[in-house]
Amino acid sequence: MSDSFRRACLVTAVILGCAFSAFQILHDIRVPIRLLPGTAARVNGRSIDADSVNRTVAGMDARDRRSESATRHDVLSRMIDEELLVQHALDSGAAETSPEVRAALVRSAITRVNAEAAAEPIPDRELEEYFKAHSSLYGTSARFEVTPLYFESKTFPDLTVAQSRATEAGAQLRGGVPISQVINQADPLPFVPPGKLVTERTLVSYFGPENIHLLEQLTPGQTTTTTPLGHGVLFIYLNQKVPAAMASLASVHELVVADAMRERQEHALETLLASLHKSARIEFADSPPATAAR
Repeated sequence: MSDSFRRACLVTAVILGCAFSAFQILHDIRVPIRLLPGTAARVNGRSIDADSVNRTVAGMDARDRRSESATRHDVLSRMIDEELLVQHALDSGAAETSPEVRAALVRSAITRVNAEAAAEPIPDRELEEYFKAHSSLYGTSARFEVTPLYFESKTFPDLTVAQSRATEAGAQLRGGVPISQVINQADPLPFVPPGKLVTERTLVSYFGPENIHLLEQLTPGQTTTTTPLGHGVLFIYLNQKVPAAMASLASVHELVVADAMRERQEHALETLLASLHKSARIEFADSPPATAAR
């Protein structure tokens, strides 16, 4: 082996040794990396948005803050810790095995779909079409003002006398005697009657569906037939009836916007699920459930 060859091998070994040492040194040095604008930090390739940090700092109680820069540093450090824990949980398979993590991911996915669907306002024409299709939901219910006349039986369960008194009072009303005079012949109800102009649902809770069904067929000035109530009998005089009315879009605009947006969000979620089902490979041990077909 010639001297020149030995010298060449020695020089090569020295160069390789220096290169290896330099690599080890550089490996332990964290070289600053220029991040994209709006990025506060990056953790294993996952970016932490600077706006999120700023919003968190701005939302903190002034008593919990130190200097602006120190508070921002603390918030960013906590977000980095959270990101590391999230990545650790995903890497460890928590998304597949933990019901709590899976539920949180589902909620997050739905929240994201809802936010994307709500990003654009509903055009006026679309809102008008939705209101037209669902206008019956926004109408006001019919309202009634009634006077219940109750006749208690002193010989309960025998209702003969009470029925006779009720029949006489009803005849007087049909004969034109004012309700203000006839009501003095009735006994106090065993409960406080409803106030003026109440809905059918309210009246049902007081007098039952049978009486209210009879009331719907009446015009003001008429009475229902006599029915048993408590320890006596009852009939209802209709003072006033306000028919159901359809609302205008302007009068219920905010409610319609909320309902239309909810329908848009539900449709967006259904569309996403349909797309996911179409691209997924789903296998069943038995026959697939009916809801699986999309």
